[in-house]
Amino acid sequence: MRRILLALAVLLLVGGAFAWWSLVPPAPLAVPERGALLEDVRVVNPGGAHLEHRSVRIEDGAIAAIDAAAGSGPWAGYTVLPGLADLHVHFPPPTGLGQTELFALLFLAHGVTSVRDCGDVDGSASAPARDGPREGRFPGPRVFACGYFLDGPEPLWPNSIVVRSADEARAAVRRVADEGFDCVKVYDRLSPEALAAIREEAAARKLPVIGHVPRAVSYLAGRLDDVQHLTGIGREAGDQTPFPEVIEGLFALPDAELADLARRSAELGIANTPTRVVTERMLATRDLAAASRAPHALLLPRLYRDAIWSREGSRLLAGLDEADYERLARAQPHGQRVVRALHAAGARIYAGTDVLNPFVVPGESLQRELALFVEAGMTPEEALVTATRAPGELLGRRGLAGLGRLEPGAPADLLVFRDDPTRDLAALASLVAVVADGRLYPREALDAQLARYRAYADGWLFDRVSVALTRRLLARLFEEEG
Repeated sequence: MRRILLALAVLLLVGGAFAWWSLVPPAPLAVPERGALLEDVRVVNPGGAHLEHRSVRIEDGAIAAIDAAAGSGPWAGYTVLPGLADLHVHFPPPTGLGQTELFALLFLAHGVTSVRDCGDVDGSASAPARDGPREGRFPGPRVFACGYFLDGPEPLWPNSIVVRSADEARAAVRRVADEGFDCVKVYDRLSPEALAAIREEAAARKLPVIGHVPRAVSYLAGRLDDVQHLTGIGREAGDQTPFPEVIEGLFALPDAELADLARRSAELGIANTPTRVVTERMLATRDLAAASRAPHALLLPRLYRDAIWSREGSRLLAGLDEADYERLARAQPHGQRVVRALHAAGARIYAGTDVLNPFVVPGESLQRELALFVEAGMTPEEALVTATRAPGELLGRRGLAGLGRLEPGAPADLLVFRDDPTRDLAALASLVAVVADGRLYPREALDAQLARYRAYADGWLFDRVSVALTRRLLARLFEEEG
């Protein structure tokens, strides 16, 4: 009997150790020392100079020099561009299952070296994603964050500051600034008076006001520094029509009226982060099984496509019916028409994706967003400006002058390609190395680490336990919300 009990104890110990080992994520990819020398490369600044036969020297996280050079070396003949920026992302809450590190790695593997976290849904996600790469604990992009959502009564997101008056609005912006965030995220239920006070206090604190145009005001009257998802376009002030019905306003917007709105947007300095890819991916969930088999969907563990992005797990997808999908299908070309009009008028456009929405995958989705800009009428180089020079000028105000450009003194965030993406965006697939904060990561090292995460996520125990627990947590959350 004693031997049987001992054997059972050993089995339980071994089984427990195996279970623990199966749920522990891979060790992060080692973060290299700063510094590199790229000899005899082609230096391309989208929207600026294209320089042949240059040597790029990187020291202490910055570009130390760009000199004329000709010769040989491992990078000779390759094309160097600034790192890409995604100006609308959300990170998952830290769970101990390596998802923050995986998201950060996927961004880098697709050339994204800066992101703007446009609202931390529960208040736990932004800091780990920002601090890990900054402290050299794991590779990842620079993270600029808004932190809170500023909204009116009965806000949608848990991590919201409810603003009912001008005084509360100013206090909320002061809180955002004092806690070290980089932007002020506004949302649907704000009053005109609260929004005006937010804009005034944010300007005094030198923080951009971004987000949804509140339903109480029109797109132009909102005067946001950066409008997300084209909200407010085609909608009158006070219109409370919910999504997705509200997008029908895009259908009825005459070309002349749209051209005038785009011109005035440019004159008022209203920028837009259209996030066209999020609508495209949402439309793809019409056939959820096919969407789940897409190559980009398989870059993340099954807990996303079979739990978080399922009809039962996604609050967004759960409410969509066939009429909604018809609206989304009709809205897609009209959204492209809006992007085309804004671009023609010279209005500022930023590339962003709304990562964490259904099937919007870190990094990959930004490349698709740029392709959608080209389909809307931009050249490949113009599309790349929306992810390099343009966002760099905005984010660089936070003490990083030169971000998004290749020039001496600029932050050393850059990409090395075999081919030139400014000629054809398909060349984005020829990425051979990423330099983030002066640290050089060969493509092979990034791919090898992604393979380790895939093996981990496909493990029998992690796969089943993570999906089951996520489904249970989501069901409980929906029950609590009523």
